[in-house]
Amino acid sequence: MLRDTLFSMKKKPVIAIIGDFPVGLITDGYPHKVTNGTWLYPLFEELTKVNDYEFHWITIDKTFKKSLVIEKENHRFHLFSGYSRPVNFCTWYFFERKRIKECLREIKADLVHAWGTELCYGMVAADFSGKSLLSVQGILTACRQRAKVHIYEWIQSLYEPSTLRNVDLCTAESPWSAEKIKEVEPSSKVVLWEYALDKRFFSTPRKLDFNPSCLLVSNPMPLKNIASAIEVFSRQDLSHIKLYIAGASADMYAHLNPTSNIVFLGRVSREKIVELLQETWCLVHPSLVDTGPTIAKEARAMGVPVILTTECGSKQYVVQGKSGFIINPKDNEALAQAVLSITKSPEISITMGIYDRERCRSLLNNNTMLNGIIKIYRQMLAS
Repeated sequence: MLRDTLFSMKKKPVIAIIGDFPVGLITDGYPHKVTNGTWLYPLFEELTKVNDYEFHWITIDKTFKKSLVIEKENHRFHLFSGYSRPVNFCTWYFFERKRIKECLREIKADLVHAWGTELCYGMVAADFSGKSLLSVQGILTACRQRAKVHIYEWIQSLYEPSTLRNVDLCTAESPWSAEKIKEVEPSSKVVLWEYALDKRFFSTPRKLDFNPSCLLVSNPMPLKNIASAIEVFSRQDLSHIKLYIAGASADMYAHLNPTSNIVFLGRVSREKIVELLQETWCLVHPSLVDTGPTIAKEARAMGVPVILTTECGSKQYVVQGKSGFIINPKDNEALAQAVLSITKSPEISITMGIYDRERCRSLLNNNTMLNGIIKIYRQMLAS
């Protein structure tokens, strides 16, 4: 009886998940950071089903007016006001790292799970004296090696080797990402763990545009290589195919004189992305570097053929010539031929989209994500 009582009183392991959580999705008065919500909010929803651990989420944002603790579904969220990038770079994130470390001591964290090397979270995990896990989102070193990046990203990339070296374990969302982590820091221990997609991408049926069209979803950074897509779709033999570009505006590329079949949509909502994927004949993603483009996974889960480059993660969801094409990012002729092949007829687009779709869905659903991370947590806490 006494042993059972003592066992029931045993403290659950405390797991602190530190990252740029979309706080606006769980409480009013905060911005909805949709990009991070793509991964972190679905993870939170799934972890609410797990009773073996005590979960704390820590996030810092300079838009937060004051520190705050929020309880949601038995998870505790610690929100702290942050500093500007110039201050963080001049101080090596000293103040933000200090505040998170204090919180980790207060909650007596057993394991820290940090998201990304882009901000201070990975650095905090590298400093942590307990078990530390880092889910790598983008490889900044690989980005600056392949394209021009903002000075902030260039400086931030200098922190990556020591961060990757000093955490106990890294997760990568694609084999390509794992390879690049090893290139930056050969001593890193890396396992593959994939994030889940919004359920809408599994349940929404396709309804193709009457005329052939392609979709490109990207921010206008040079490494996304939108200019190549514009050049290709400005060719006479592709003039009958519409290219919809979501995430960039026409004035950014006016100097390239895009033809009338290229339509710039600017920033669009997640709901609009679902609608665009429904109607498009194929997704085009000509990036010079991309760790694991989420839009490519969303397209494959919905059953849309995808054209990716050799410098992208997520290639594991594209079967060459069957469900899409994998091309060199600088080979515009290969991009043109891939587009022409998929858009020959609606039947070809539908057939290629369906090919291997169920395998992709099985790897990108919530159960796979949850089972994968719980296995990692258990192994790390038991080691």
